[in-house]
Amino acid sequence: MYDLLISGGHLLTMQGEGVGFVEDGAVAIDGRKIVAVGPRTTVEANDRARQAIDATNRLVMPGLIDAHVHSAATIARGLAQEVETWMGSAYGPLIRHASEDDAHLWTTLALMEGIANGTTTFGDYEYPMERLVQVHAGIGNRAVVCQGVTEVDWSQRERWIDEGWRPGEPAPLDPAVGERELAGALAVFDRWHNHDDGRINVLLGPIAADMVSESLLLRCQAEARQRATLIHLHVAQDPRENTATLRRAGLRSIPYLDSIGLLAPETIAVHLSTATEDEVRLVAAKSGRMACCSNSIGIIDGVVPPARLFRDAGGSVALGSDQAAGNNSHNVFAEMRATAMFAKIAAGSPLPLPAWQVLRMATIDGARVLGIDDRVGSLEEGKDADLILLDLTRPPLAPVVMRPARNLVPNLVYAETGANVRLTLIAGRIIYRDGVFANVDRDAIMAEVASAVTRFEDAADADPAVTSLPIVELTRSGKI
Repeated sequence: MYDLLISGGHLLTMQGEGVGFVEDGAVAIDGRKIVAVGPRTTVEANDRARQAIDATNRLVMPGLIDAHVHSAATIARGLAQEVETWMGSAYGPLIRHASEDDAHLWTTLALMEGIANGTTTFGDYEYPMERLVQVHAGIGNRAVVCQGVTEVDWSQRERWIDEGWRPGEPAPLDPAVGERELAGALAVFDRWHNHDDGRINVLLGPIAADMVSESLLLRCQAEARQRATLIHLHVAQDPRENTATLRRAGLRSIPYLDSIGLLAPETIAVHLSTATEDEVRLVAAKSGRMACCSNSIGIIDGVVPPARLFRDAGGSVALGSDQAAGNNSHNVFAEMRATAMFAKIAAGSPLPLPAWQVLRMATIDGARVLGIDDRVGSLEEGKDADLILLDLTRPPLAPVVMRPARNLVPNLVYAETGANVRLTLIAGRIIYRDGVFANVDRDAIMAEVASAVTRFEDAADADPAVTSLPIVELTRSGKI
């Protein structure tokens, strides 16, 4: 007997080369696993169910995968934008006033936002991850986390400035900091990897080639290989990366990473914003894994990430919302639309990255990039039951046209916002339904958030490095 039968809806299984559409389909679940997928009459004829969900007028599909998230940056949502040298001159001065004691609240907000609009898996890249991964575990979503590893001690920023350093330049490295950071990241791995039968997994996250020395990059790679996990690495995100590696090794960031063997199948390359076309093809050939954050990079840098080129070169592309300090939201529907639209605008053609390809980036290809496609990313027998239901009776998904052509996928990618998500199921457990979270007390969280925001405001407002930011001047002038 099935534990749960979801029947009567249209399915996008993401099986095969396209979206795997099934009209009037059903998904049967036993425990945390999918045990049958297909036409409703076939699945219902196989067995009865202890619990049934009527999916009539619903779309049933795999949960979305947000492959690159900095969840605790939510406190700076919308505050670090429309500036040059984003990290050094805006985000950095702001985020240092966010207390680690409150970080779990910002992560909770990010996860609630994502889950409510259909995200089931988060590739969270944060510090301190030990506390934040407990939020993932408690809310019930799937997570592929890593604690960032760096040799940069940002608490020394004012001293660097006094010594002549300027935002946008490579920051000094301190090997002692790197040793401490790597030890912390490995402790997270040892404590949390394969938690809850693989609902939470852990990667290693050296931050970027300009923030980690060659020796520490290679140690991270060796540790990842020993533990049979992946490396989650920002690659060619900012011009300062190329500046740093040119100074240290005489090579731009991507050729430098290739020269030391870091462009390997276990490496997830995030962003590739400043990569040349040849460098993108090199990463696609050597690594084959890219996390693309179109909205974040578009807003922060005014750049179109090379998702189309990477895919055309044979690599797999995942989508990520990055951080709300630069992107303003954690919404994979928004990432799908931006990724498709940017590719078309950049090419001056409506043809690049059709909707079905971008939907695969948000599901099965995203799972492949994170190394979990054996578990999730498609609705298939034997995979974990991570799926979402969307209401097809409301715009922008309504009206549903089935013949002579179907309009479901274009409307999902180009118009849906997540507002039509009615149910989010992870490993066979319902964690969100009709606006209600199973494992989160929304009112209690928002009360804590209000107090934490006040603490952040008080700390940031007392720092001249923050009060001189352009957004502060715009606020004082009444323009925003």
